Amino acid sequence: MAERSNSSWARNVVSFSANPKSFLLNMAAEGFVDDLLKDLKCENLNEQTKVSMLSLFLEFPTLLCPDKTSSEVTTEILMNILQEMSPSPKDITLRCHLLLAVETILITTDNFNWNCKIAQEFASLLMHIISDVNDKKQGAANRPLRVVACECLRELENCYPGLLSQRLEQLYTLQQQEVSRAHQSYLVLYSIALKNAIQLLAQKDGLPTGALKQMLMSNDSFLWNATKDMKELRPTSGEQLFLLPANNETKELKSILALLLEDSYLLTSVCQNTLFWHIIQVVAMVRTISPAIFKSQLVRLFGTKNISCFHSILQMKAVFTDSLFTAEDEHFLLQRLVGMTLHPLLSTPVKLFYLDCLLHFPENRPLNSNPGENLPVLLTVQMTSLLFPNIFNDCRTMLCRQNLLSMVYLENEGFHAERGIGYLFEHLMSLYSMVDRNASREIVATFFRSTYLFVRYFHFCEKHMENLTRSLLDLYKNSSILAPYFISLINETQVLLEFQTWPVSLSKALQRQIVELPVDQTTLKNSPWHLKILSRVAQENTVSQTCTIMFLRRLVAHSDLCLQGDWGLGNALLSVCKHVLQHEHLDKVFMSLADLLQYLMHHFEDIDIQDRSRFYYILLTNVSSDKLGKVLNMSPTVGQTKARSLSSIMTESENFSTLLTIHNTEKIILKLCPVLDPLTVIPTSPETLTEENSESEHPIEEHYRHLDAHRTSLLPLKYHLTFKGDIEEKYQKLFCIILQFDLTDCFYEPIGDINVPCLYMGRKPPVVTVNLVPKDPYPSYLVVNATFSTPDGLTYHTRLDPLPVSFPELFVPFPLPSSCQLFDKLWHSLMAVDSKDNEESMFCYKMSESSLHDVVLSHFSKLVVAHHGHEYKIGIVLPPRFHILMSAQVQDETVQFHIRTDNWKLLPYMNAHLLDVSTKDIAPLEN
Repeated sequence: MAERSNSSWARNVVSFSANPKSFLLNMAAEGFVDDLLKDLKCENLNEQTKVSMLSLFLEFPTLLCPDKTSSEVTTEILMNILQEMSPSPKDITLRCHLLLAVETILITTDNFNWNCKIAQEFASLLMHIISDVNDKKQGAANRPLRVVACECLRELENCYPGLLSQRLEQLYTLQQQEVSRAHQSYLVLYSIALKNAIQLLAQKDGLPTGALKQMLMSNDSFLWNATKDMKELRPTSGEQLFLLPANNETKELKSILALLLEDSYLLTSVCQNTLFWHIIQVVAMVRTISPAIFKSQLVRLFGTKNISCFHSILQMKAVFTDSLFTAEDEHFLLQRLVGMTLHPLLSTPVKLFYLDCLLHFPENRPLNSNPGENLPVLLTVQMTSLLFPNIFNDCRTMLCRQNLLSMVYLENEGFHAERGIGYLFEHLMSLYSMVDRNASREIVATFFRSTYLFVRYFHFCEKHMENLTRSLLDLYKNSSILAPYFISLINETQVLLEFQTWPVSLSKALQRQIVELPVDQTTLKNSPWHLKILSRVAQENTVSQTCTIMFLRRLVAHSDLCLQGDWGLGNALLSVCKHVLQHEHLDKVFMSLADLLQYLMHHFEDIDIQDRSRFYYILLTNVSSDKLGKVLNMSPTVGQTKARSLSSIMTESENFSTLLTIHNTEKIILKLCPVLDPLTVIPTSPETLTEENSESEHPIEEHYRHLDAHRTSLLPLKYHLTFKGDIEEKYQKLFCIILQFDLTDCFYEPIGDINVPCLYMGRKPPVVTVNLVPKDPYPSYLVVNATFSTPDGLTYHTRLDPLPVSFPELFVPFPLPSSCQLFDKLWHSLMAVDSKDNEESMFCYKMSESSLHDVVLSHFSKLVVAHHGHEYKIGIVLPPRFHILMSAQVQDETVQFHIRTDNWKLLPYMNAHLLDVSTKDIAPLEN
């Protein structure tokens, strides 16, 4: 492949980053990676382009290198590119990105191990790069590369703890010698290597004397197998790893830690926190080192305003508690945290961090072992008096302060605590006033969250809870659109207060307020929200549903709700009915609910709502109450139930109603056209038909037995389904077509629906087979309807022209091979005197012999059982078990159809058919 330009690669990088999987569908990953690696060597591409190309390896390493083999090949090529580059300052950024790319691929593909030669070379290369301390060999321009190499080694040590545990002396020497700005990277690298090395020792049993000192002075190769069975260190979990070396063994380690702490002043705050955490873990493991080693750092850390440094204090306190911090220190830290939450120069996120620290404060002697939110014992009402929330705070600060003060007032007793609860309620009512005056959505959400917090902590304060309930009812009365917030509040408080009655009492009060509303335009306008509330209240088994059902009956009977046929509103109604069906006291509303469902299924102008109402009615009247819940919450996964059915989900969004409504077409757009069968040759003589036939002793009896055995046999009528007239463009592609047939009389068995996959304008029309099962073989017509989908996802209904079933379409030929013998036997048996249903008739028409031949060929070719001279014997079976036999011949230029039948009622239809074919196809004879 030819080399791409800078602009071409820029477009490819953007395209790949936007949708890598789609990009690789058009180009194999191997080929794309080959092009990447090839063009990285190209001198025509600038450094910026190559860096952007390497960024793909950093962001999508497993897509570009899906297996270890491709990973090793790719990293080997990248290493060669790196080693071939000159140490020029202008290429320093590209060299740094090459290091990062190689490391990322090796780690993410799990290829950094002893068996990978490139991994060994890469680790050695990193150590070689960081060995150029103070830029003595490569100069200051090479310093960014050394920093990146340090960060790469630190990342490797993080991913493979203990990898550098045998090179501590070299790392310590390097970080001591480095005096440039890169010193920070060397220091943090050594600290993590030291921490992981001590952790390796701590998890080994039976360590020899001097193992710690030997480890600090080690300068061997990489420890590739160090990560096997590596335990995770959690100093605060009570499952600590620890060493108990003699004091003389830890002397050198103490010296090293002291030097590291002294150097911490030179680091950024984030790196200081990282360094402190590593040293904290080391001191926690080596029990012969006292935590007092941090005392010199606490003086400046107590007064810091930096979050990272203050977090280090909390980490020390969580690990060492009273072995490092006194009660006075603890009290001072709490005051410090309270003061920082009020500091005017700090941003809101920082203040919220300090508030969270108060709720997760690591006490020296905690009274509660719960890892969640706990109030420090030393935090008093007076200390937190300035944290009272007000409406001028942002919403997050308001809620966090309310949560903290609620815990303070709940844990304390006395006048100050009682007054504080009253102040919190007044604050809640201030938010209520704002919401009642149409506040923003954020304020509305804050009010309900604040209500939740108040109920959570002070649900036992009856006076305040009664006032809160009244306020909530007034709010719903004025703004029923807030129904989802009320439902969420009921749900959450019910989970929180499992054995408290307030959520149920609020539900009952909302139900009472709704059912007492008059059925007017205001109620109808807000009915979707009212129905949501009633549906939620119906889930409470302790709340009677009699008044709810009576309200719904009034709503549907005294309004045009059913005539509107709104699908979403109908679903909301049925959602209430569904939950009432699962109510423990269903028997009390049985008759009322049955009347409501019957009314809906007969009057609601939506087919789906009618069907579901009918379904619920059938369940109500036929299924026991203990099975109703299982049926209505049936799930395809065993042992699980759906929290919400499809209908209740769809109620939440009106946008789906358009897609799920069946629309009517403005005009008829489909039609069924009969398929014309090809003509068959008329047999020339009876001998050709009877030579092959085997004589039967009782052909008539066998024939009737055959008809009785196939009494419900199908009479297939074939049609082409096509478009009718000019069709709009949106109807020129139809899918999932369902043809429905309705009978206009009782002559045939009901016809099932017929499914047609698709119909395209301009393509060959599909053949539709309508299978008739006649009861009486009389002509009729069928009412045909079609339902189909269009490419835009909508469903339509259209009515087709009535489909006639003509008398000739019911004709069935005599069975072969005994047709001639059967015809002759039947002809003699169908004498008019033999039965009241048997009859003979004669049809005559002026016609020549050639014209008769044409008529027979066109209309009776499949029915001719014998042809001798100018005489035609025509045998017709009409299901289920009737016959018409005809003998046709021409005498004196007049055709005579001599007819015999076993059902005289068929003669008028047969006479009309003969007249029709004779006048239509035969021209009058010339005189």
